[in-house]
Amino acid sequence: MWAYLCGVGSVGADPAGQWGLILLGVLLAGPIVCGMSQAANDWCDRHVDAINEPDRPIPSGRVPGRWGLWVALAMSALALLIGYQLGPWGFGATILGVLAARA
Repeated sequence: MWAYLCGVGSVGADPAGQWGLILLGVLLAGPIVCGMSQAANDWCDRHVDAINEPDRPIPSGRVPGRWGLWVALAMSALALLIGYQLGPWGFGATILGVLAARA
């Protein structure tokens, strides 16, 4: 979120009239893509966490079944949908972010 806001400030353009896109970008970069990355990481690490950190939500059973996977997939789709609203550069950056989280 903060990196996105710093980027908005550093380009030197007047943000007037663009506050909706700026807010959308902040939400995309912060809770949506970062949250998606965390959910994907927790799902992929569930077997290791079952040994090393059994009290985490997925290994402990507080997040049942494949919910962790479905949360990661739903947030990926949401990220791509919102990223599309930011134009070709924003969408391209979102695709890279989602792929990096999956990697």
